[in-house]
Amino acid sequence: MNQNEALSYIPCGILIVDSDKKITFANEYILGLCGKEKEDVEGHELSAIGFSPEAKSRAASFVEGWWGWVENTPIRLRTCIEDLEHNRIPVFVSGRKMRDNSGELNLYLCIMDIVHLEDWTVTNEMESVSRDHFYSLVGKSPQMHELFNLIEMASSTGVNVVIQGESGTGKELVASAIHHASDRNGNSFVRVNCAALTETLLESELFGHVKGAFTGAYRDRKGTFESAHEGTVLLDEIGEISPVMQVKLLRVLQERVIVRVGDNEEIPVDVRILAATNKNLRALVKKGTFREDLFYRLNVFPIHVPSLRERKSDIPHLCAHFLKKYRQETGKNIVSVSPDTMRLLMDYCWPGNVRELENTIEHAFVLCRIEEIQVTDLPHELRVKVVREGICAEKTAGIAPQFSPIMIAPQKTSGRLNISREHLVAALEEHGGNKSATARSLGISNVGLWKKMKKLGIS
Repeated sequence: MNQNEALSYIPCGILIVDSDKKITFANEYILGLCGKEKEDVEGHELSAIGFSPEAKSRAASFVEGWWGWVENTPIRLRTCIEDLEHNRIPVFVSGRKMRDNSGELNLYLCIMDIVHLEDWTVTNEMESVSRDHFYSLVGKSPQMHELFNLIEMASSTGVNVVIQGESGTGKELVASAIHHASDRNGNSFVRVNCAALTETLLESELFGHVKGAFTGAYRDRKGTFESAHEGTVLLDEIGEISPVMQVKLLRVLQERVIVRVGDNEEIPVDVRILAATNKNLRALVKKGTFREDLFYRLNVFPIHVPSLRERKSDIPHLCAHFLKKYRQETGKNIVSVSPDTMRLLMDYCWPGNVRELENTIEHAFVLCRIEEIQVTDLPHELRVKVVREGICAEKTAGIAPQFSPIMIAPQKTSGRLNISREHLVAALEEHGGNKSATARSLGISNVGLWKKMKKLGIS
């Protein structure tokens, strides 16, 4: 029995692809899976096995990237293929470069297997994993499912990644997920904030220094790249680094060596570099403040992290996540958010994104005295902004039907919000008995506060 005959009996799909990206071998399992004959597949490109239309563009990118990746780096892909009846079959595809009979890396072994339906939900519009979190990232929206898939694809390779998104969207969490889902997860993951250090300090932080290199250098010190050998380094706020540091970073990417400050010895390093930014690096390249060659070295696999405005349907899930977190930290038995409060949270534009939402829930835990967070437990600035500016202009981005947005009018607040005696006393205590300040914090008039105090028997 020759090698190909042996591969034919393996109970999962086996493909071998040559350097021209053409299939040279397909076993019986995969032929039966997609209902094709050998002549329909062998000698053709990977798409010949029958990727569903929605997955073909993803498959094309997958194939194009194969030959640019380093030796023996495994690739994984989750997608769908179609059988003869055009039924969509969810599959996992994994692969690795392999050597041909001459010893050259000219082949690619591709293994395909059916995904168990309990692990995957397939709809007519899209393929997505049925889950609401991935490592420390939380969300069930289509935008987050796509992000999870991109993280999985990035983690299965060693390519450089640029993570772009607004402040507070979770770029560091994305970088951490890429590292921990990769084969470097047993080694260091180090974050360096490039914007927080001067050029001199950043150079010493990244490359290290030798004794006497500058005033205060009393001993040799390893830099981040050296300390994170065989691990991952996240360069946060990469758009802030100086032209001089850009040149030095480019050398690390090209030659995989570093030189400590004050020394001439080259030290080999094996680190994966991830970069994060809230700026448009392409625009910086056009402006001439960011090197084009460095941009293309870093931006091999770009990932966009959606803003909270783009995925408002995730707000209830994020609230539940933060409620659980702060219950454990504070010991308070706060288990839910009131409907009025949720409507306000859904109306707000969240310029600070997920970080601001977490801070809001943490603030509410300080004020809340019952099991359900009320509007009055939210930060005063947030409530005033919603009242003054109305509904967020981008409110339509994925809002769940049960949380349809409403305008919260100040003159209706006291009656509709049903402020409890306990909450009103707490608000008065918070402002030292100052009724005007208390009224402002509750979003009601002084007269409204007086009526509420009289009704609740508060002197």
